[in-house]
Amino acid sequence: MDAEPRQTGARRREALDALVAAHESALLRYAARLTGNAAAAEDVVQNAFIKLIRHWRDPLDDSPGLVSWLYRVVHNEAVDLVRRELRRQALHTNHAREFATPADTAIPPVPEIPERAEDAAKALAQLSERERMLVALKVYEGKSYREIAEIAGLSSGNVGFILHHAMKKLAHILQAGKEDGRAQT
Repeated sequence: MDAEPRQTGARRREALDALVAAHESALLRYAARLTGNAAAAEDVVQNAFIKLIRHWRDPLDDSPGLVSWLYRVVHNEAVDLVRRELRRQALHTNHAREFATPADTAIPPVPEIPERAEDAAKALAQLSERERMLVALKVYEGKSYREIAEIAGLSSGNVGFILHHAMKKLAHILQAGKEDGRAQT
């Protein structure tokens, strides 16, 4: 049997447009949760689609393998971006400390965030990078264990184990925060 013929330029473009239409918003949500920044998420997803065009040699069909690959690329791009940003912020902070004057150290106002959302964000920040990724895929993106396993490169059983412990950890952190809040009032 012959291998499937390669997609022509026009057909490949149509297939790419269909993939972007089908998955861009979910990938943007996922990237925004990983980066904490909508503009950065757009860059991350754009880079993922660029890598798809450059590196994916198989037909651009809406297969689970291709979608998992996109999520893995978005995850890796987001992690790289966050790490670069943290290094950049550390450099700026060190530079600012060297040349700071007393007037420069005033604390800027923080926008109001609902208390429950702030508590959840703080609790999520205490999870490991892998736990945050799996929680985001399960809770926010509604992915199945099988889909998460493909995206994360883990077994379904390992996904279930990590998610179970991550959710227990989140519940413990949030409960401890509630108890601390009651003790302070």
